[in-house]
Amino acid sequence: MIQNKDFLVLLIRLFLGYVFFSAGVCKLTQGNFGQLIGPPWLEEALAKHGLAFFAQVVAVCQVVLGALLFTQRFSLLGAVMLVPMNIAIIAVTISQNWTGTPYVNAVFLSLNLAMLLYEWKRFKFLFSTEPALPVAPYALDTFRTGKLPWAVIGAAVLTLGLSRFNYPLTNAAGLLTFLLAGATVILPIGLTKLQKVIVLLAIANMCLLTLGMKLPYTHVTIALCSAGILLLLLVQMWLSTRQKQIVVGV
Repeated sequence: MIQNKDFLVLLIRLFLGYVFFSAGVCKLTQGNFGQLIGPPWLEEALAKHGLAFFAQVVAVCQVVLGALLFTQRFSLLGAVMLVPMNIAIIAVTISQNWTGTPYVNAVFLSLNLAMLLYEWKRFKFLFSTEPALPVAPYALDTFRTGKLPWAVIGAAVLTLGLSRFNYPLTNAAGLLTFLLAGATVILPIGLTKLQKVIVLLAIANMCLLTLGMKLPYTHVTIALCSAGILLLLLVQMWLSTRQKQIVVGV
C-alpha cells in the first residue's frame, strides 16, 4: 500500500505537473488558459529583443515537463529535466528584481529536489565505482504501467497542437489531460478511498483554475477544495500513524 511519504511525492508530482503544464499552455495561448504562475505576456516581452522563438521554446518545454510528471511512468525523467528549468527561472526572476517571485520558485525547486531525493537509490550508482545493482521497485511504480500514461502524453500533445489555433479546444484538451492524469493514479489498485478523494479534489482544482471566472463562485470553490485537501491530508496522516501504533501494539 501507498505510505504517507509515497502519497506526498505523488501529490508533488501532480502539483508541479499542473504548475508547469498550465504555465506553458497559458503562454502559448496569450493568457487564455488558467494557471498559477508565469507571465502570459512572456513571448510579447521577449519579442522586443528578438527572442520570441525562445519564449515559445520555454513554453513548450514547460508543457512537456508537466506532462511527463503527470504520466507517473516518466515522472523521474521530468523531475530531472525540471531542475535546470527551475534554477533558470529563479535566476531570471532575481535578475529582473521581481518581488516575491524568486521565493515562490525556490519552493518549487525544493519540491523538485524532494521528488529526486525520494528516488535517490536510482542515482546512487553515480557516486560509486561499483557496478550499478538492480533497485527494488518503489511503491509509486504501481502507476507506471498500462495505457493511461500514454494517453496523458497524447492529450498533452493535442493541447500543444491546438494552442495556436483554437483557445476553447485548447482548454478542453488541457482539461482532458488533467482528468487522465487523475485517472492514472486513481484507477490502478494502490490508493485508499481517502487518498483517491484527495486526488479528485486536486484534479477538480486544476479544472477550476483552468476555467477561471467562466463559472460562478470559482474562487470560493477552489478555496473549499484546497481546504478539503489539507484537512483530508491531516486525517490521512493521523489514520496512518494510528494504524502503525495498533500494529506495534499487537
